[in-house]
Amino acid sequence: MILSSKLYTKSQVFRYLLLNFVIGVALASFIFVDYFFLYLLALISTIAAIIFWQNKLWRWIFLGGLIIALGILRYQLSLPITDETKIWFYNGKQITFQGAVIAEPDKRVNHTKLTVVSNQPLTGKVLVSVNLYPEYQYGDLLEINCKLKSPEPFDDFAYDRYLARSNIYSLCYYPKVKLLAHNQGDWLLTKIYRLKNRWQQIINSTLPEPQASLFSAIILGARRGLPQDLTDKFNITATTHLIAISGLNITIITAVLMELFLALMIPRKKAFWLITICLIFYIVLIGAPASAVRAAIMGWLAILAIYLGRLNQSSNALLFAGSLMILINPRILRDDVGFQLSFLAVLGLIYFVPFFEEKFKNLPEVFGLKSALATTLAAQVITSPLIIYNFGRLSLVGLFVNLLVVPVASILTIVGSVVLILVLFLPGLAFHLFLLPWLLLTYLIKVVEIFAAIPLAAITL
Repeated sequence: MILSSKLYTKSQVFRYLLLNFVIGVALASFIFVDYFFLYLLALISTIAAIIFWQNKLWRWIFLGGLIIALGILRYQLSLPITDETKIWFYNGKQITFQGAVIAEPDKRVNHTKLTVVSNQPLTGKVLVSVNLYPEYQYGDLLEINCKLKSPEPFDDFAYDRYLARSNIYSLCYYPKVKLLAHNQGDWLLTKIYRLKNRWQQIINSTLPEPQASLFSAIILGARRGLPQDLTDKFNITATTHLIAISGLNITIITAVLMELFLALMIPRKKAFWLITICLIFYIVLIGAPASAVRAAIMGWLAILAIYLGRLNQSSNALLFAGSLMILINPRILRDDVGFQLSFLAVLGLIYFVPFFEEKFKNLPEVFGLKSALATTLAAQVITSPLIIYNFGRLSLVGLFVNLLVVPVASILTIVGSVVLILVLFLPGLAFHLFLLPWLLLTYLIKVVEIFAAIPLAAITL
């Protein structure tokens, strides 16, 4: 039990109140609570807490009810208000509006998706699908004429809720577009995206396919260029997290890197701060999208748990970080699978790594491989039910394949990042600098292809 009639610690109370907030947000994610009843719940809980203040158990029970009410309120306040000033008010109508591209263009096989925020008098975001050419960049100011549409679910995928977590309630397909101005975005992000484009050109001109696309996916988070058949093989082997800047991926990689550094006799404190600096630098370089920032925080909490080695502090830190993210954007609790997976992955590291390390205590510790094995298993075991639920696929080879590829992917992330920095100063040595990444990428591809070809490697549920 979280609370009992005996005296409990501040740590337990802290955890209890955070959990109640999350419960409130979770309830509101599925049902709308009338504001009158919400006010009634908050009022009764407050009065009851005051009346029973001397009884610690009942005091915290009723304050928990107040926190649940606040969680419900926070979610419901995040729901969109529709009026004539909001661009989604005009869904289903042909309109002309001006807006700036506020995110890196998402280039697909046959089109590009632009996230555009409209200017006054209309406010709101629109996801605009345009042809591959002419190309538009972050910060471009556009005049767009199109018929707005509301996002709708398809193929059992709640596309509307998926976009709502980013406050997008309008779609626009292949509009008439007029470029009005360049460089209307943030100066730093503009420079970062230009640097990413330069890196992408270097990668494409140096590495063959599919190694080039896989390198871009793992290091830069640009997975759209991956061939579909290779993407399917990553799905079959439950290694999709490697080709996305996800919380699960960063969590596993940072934990493995910590163990590798410790195995290389790097002091724990130095290893912790080294990985922390690398995480910050890496997230800034890829433009600090919200999903990547959340992923980095979860990955950092994973190494914090290893660094501290104290369960209570680590679990409370994880719950606090998760609650803070939910407070900022309550939609992620139900509709952001990446957030759910990263939270569970860190939870697995906190609670299951000691269990697996005990089971593998007789294995030799060679360059941190034993710890890497425990780390990978802990994250995979706790996240596999959620993966099966969301994607309807059970990989029978996934655990074993992850043990083979995750340590290599961790090394590739470090080596690849260093190579990208060096190639800016030594462009003439690009071919030689990319030799080691090419070998690591080829290994990853071959392992995934071999195991994906096994009959019944995955079962569709």
